[in-house]
Amino acid sequence: MGKRWSDHYTQKAKDAGYGARSVYKLEEIQRRTEVIQRGSRAVDLGCFPGSWSRYLVKQGVASLVGVDFQVPEGIKGQFIQGSALDVEPAQLMEMLGGSADLVVSDMAPNTTGNRQNDHLRQLELAQRALDIAVAVLAPGGAFVAKLFEGSETQSYVQSLRPHFTKIRRIKPDATRKQSVELFVVATGFRPPSADAGA
Repeated sequence: MGKRWSDHYTQKAKDAGYGARSVYKLEEIQRRTEVIQRGSRAVDLGCFPGSWSRYLVKQGVASLVGVDFQVPEGIKGQFIQGSALDVEPAQLMEMLGGSADLVVSDMAPNTTGNRQNDHLRQLELAQRALDIAVAVLAPGGAFVAKLFEGSETQSYVQSLRPHFTKIRRIKPDATRKQSVELFVVATGFRPPSADAGA
């Protein structure tokens, strides 16, 4: 059943012109949270093969910057070929034309089969995505990030609370049933106060 279900989403994505079934995860997140706003600016971390970027554009995002080791083609937006661990937030904002309204991250490491190690390596990517979001989001902005469920998941979710007014955990229907993958959706960004840490 699980494999047939995943094949259904894979074929559906192919028929609709998307590079990966993951588009239906973002589609469900949008349906449930409305984080994508028409005319907004968005950053897509781990953007290849471009399904999320293509969906963001179709939802009316006006300015899009994607980052990945490979960059998708044929999508309206700007793309940086490289690692999100290295990209500078200032460069993203310059390319966007201002602060972002939304940062999304579907980043994941190449999995090894060691669940704890994979969890921790994925968390490093999620942490980098959060750091970028805090640096580039406009007040009231939103953040979506993939996580692998594990021992540090709750600590990560708690680390979002100082920055956002609402946080949800979502496991979309398009996620394989046996997968440890889930998404955090954080809205109502509160920029760090200027005197914090002074």
